[in-house]
Amino acid sequence: MTQIFGYAGRWAMHDPAALRLHAPAGLETAEIAPIGALLAARHVARSGELLIAVRGQPVWTRNGRYTRDGTDTEGLLAAYQARGKALLEDLRGRFSLAIVDGGRREVLLAIDPMGIERLCWAVVDDKLVFSDSAEAIANFPPLRAPLRAQAVHDFLLMHMIPAPDTVYKGVHKLEPGEQILFANGRANLSRFWKPRFSERPESFETLKTDLRGVLDTAVARCRPDVQTGAFLSGGLDSSTVAGVLGKVSGKAARTFSIGFGVESHDEIRYARISARHFGCDSTEYNVTADDIVAAFDRIAAAYDEPFGNSSAVPTLFCAQLAAKAGIGHLLAGDGGDELFGGNERYAKQQVFELYGALPSWAQRGVLEPLSRAIAPDSAITPLRKLRSYVDQARIPLPERLETWNLFYRTPHAEIFEPEFAEGIDTRRPIDTMARVYGKAPDATLLNRMLHYDWHITLADSDLRKVITMCDLAGVQVSFPMLDPEIIDLSLRVPTRMKMEGRELRSFYKRAMTGFLPQEVIGKQKHGFGLPFGAWLKEHAPLRELIFGHLKRLGERGIVRRSFLDRIVSEHATGDSGYYGYAIWDFAMFEAWLLAHCPRGI
Repeated sequence: MTQIFGYAGRWAMHDPAALRLHAPAGLETAEIAPIGALLAARHVARSGELLIAVRGQPVWTRNGRYTRDGTDTEGLLAAYQARGKALLEDLRGRFSLAIVDGGRREVLLAIDPMGIERLCWAVVDDKLVFSDSAEAIANFPPLRAPLRAQAVHDFLLMHMIPAPDTVYKGVHKLEPGEQILFANGRANLSRFWKPRFSERPESFETLKTDLRGVLDTAVARCRPDVQTGAFLSGGLDSSTVAGVLGKVSGKAARTFSIGFGVESHDEIRYARISARHFGCDSTEYNVTADDIVAAFDRIAAAYDEPFGNSSAVPTLFCAQLAAKAGIGHLLAGDGGDELFGGNERYAKQQVFELYGALPSWAQRGVLEPLSRAIAPDSAITPLRKLRSYVDQARIPLPERLETWNLFYRTPHAEIFEPEFAEGIDTRRPIDTMARVYGKAPDATLLNRMLHYDWHITLADSDLRKVITMCDLAGVQVSFPMLDPEIIDLSLRVPTRMKMEGRELRSFYKRAMTGFLPQEVIGKQKHGFGLPFGAWLKEHAPLRELIFGHLKRLGERGIVRRSFLDRIVSEHATGDSGYYGYAIWDFAMFEAWLLAHCPRGI
């Protein structure tokens, strides 16, 4: 749901055309409304030719301490008058910000350091158009932006379109912690926040005490009340949030959990353990294949760009479960893995990076010639693994993370129709990944991977998934694990504490021992996956829906029908999960096109 849409030129604010906000429904008729008609008055302030609008829950940093008055737009306006864009240096938490300065003939846009909020922008006829919706900008009458073939390629590789790109030509997204200053018809981008990872020695007990304290503060800052509940998957973070919610609110936390009835994908028993441990008022629901059939097209339509994270399905049904129970605000646990080192690839990539530490004579003189002499399908398992290891280790991070990806492994000429593929740069998303990875050059390997995931995994994927699905269910959502004080503390935890050997989140697990149930601390990580591939083999209505989408997609002149037939065949006889990922993305892309481009590209 678009909540902000701005149009600003290079003239003074007293000109009625200087800043106009468009409601989505008014785009076709170019119906124009003043900013105050679309945003809550407390989030908008104006003084002469200066106007400021803020969205989210920003907080101020004052003398190293955080305050909760970031939504005080009058205070923001005064700070801008005193300091200009430097005010962003003291602004943290969750926010998007638009300042239109008619006196200086400038527009300043910014989003929070973790990219929880979102702003898209374009320059049209020397004027700046901005919105939280890429589609709203693309439909802006002077622009009418077409889809980009490059973006379709990028989506199919990465399951989303990474910032700063969007699916529309000429429409861009701000990256986390980024600002844009628009003046004289030009947009100048820069970062106002960069993480400062500390490797100074601190005692475990000090860090543990601080963690317990900031967790309480973070949940309390979300203003939990009787209408607030929590997602509870049974993982470390959702269990933490549920437990702290009950603690700070002084009443049993209302929690909502999703199961699948499939043991390999189901963490519901851990959710029950956490619910019993904290005395939660818990509600559960088992998502089925029929639920996917019912929700698939609605989910595709809810996003303003193609979006392929299949865990949107359980997220939507969990949010709907809460809404049905009268909950208007949910707390989500997203972010803990990316702050404290909880993803399995962090340990795996440490092993691959050891190869780069070997002397060059050992790499090029011994291991590489030996690996090339081994057949990729060798029947001798140790030799086959050696070749695979060397092949992957030679690929630099973060590109190495995609070596398992079917789309990465397949020449794009086999996937796309020649006319559509003309001009596609297969390296562009890889270059984007490398640029993001390079933004923390002085950090340790683990911290560089964490910082990378703040952008790629969180801002571009997981947060978009949760926020959009909660919007679709009619529920607000907050992310206490991404509170600025928790982020600051994570920057202080030394790498050796975050991950000891190959043990993920070792500091966090030790620090939360005695608070979280031991079964949750000691369990293997599952994630919030969906058994889509397995259900696609078994459930006829699901096959009818998905294969119908693939058939229509194969007729659009975008993707080769032969390739779609191939992955359907491979899914039927091979790894249902692996090929299911690809089928999901192609089907979701077609469903998105039907909803957003009914007349075709």
